[in-house]
Amino acid sequence: MGRPIQCSLLKTPATASTPTLAALIHELNQPLAAILSNAQAAQRFLANPTLDHRAEMQDILADIVADDKRAVDLVRKLGEVIKGSEGV
Repeated sequence: MGRPIQCSLLKTPATASTPTLAALIHELNQPLAAILSNAQAAQRFLANPTLDHRAEMQDILADIVADDKRAVDLVRKLGEVIKGSEGV
């Protein structure tokens, strides 16, 4: 399954700094890369229809859903940080 959000920046007030934005962008890259990797693995399983990969596909899809939720949370936080910096 996907990693739980462990970025301490998600608990910071919505004030932007270049290091904060850079860290959030870096953190966002992780679930996006995992989604891509899992989707590519699913494509490889589907390319070989002679084997039954249902269990693996269920695990892959669960990981994709978890990583997507993590990415959505990070995008929401990035928006809060950007909005906070506009009011400064």
